[in-house]
Amino acid sequence: MNNRKEGGVMLLNILIGVLIFGYAGWTLFRFVKKSKEGKCSTCEMNKSCTTACSSKGSPFPLSQEK
Repeated sequence: MNNRKEGGVMLLNILIGVLIFGYAGWTLFRFVKKSKEGKCSTCEMNKSCTTACSSKGSPFPLSQEK
């Protein structure tokens, strides 16, 4: 009976390890994917923002350089 209990604990430990490493791998994949898309891909306003992402100059488009 004791051997069966140890097998269940070992299976649970393996399952927890797979979940942790799987989540870490998925998070790393998502980070790399977003970093390749550019700086505005992670911004929550990237669909409606037209200021900082589209202009290559100043991040403040209303300020004019003189």
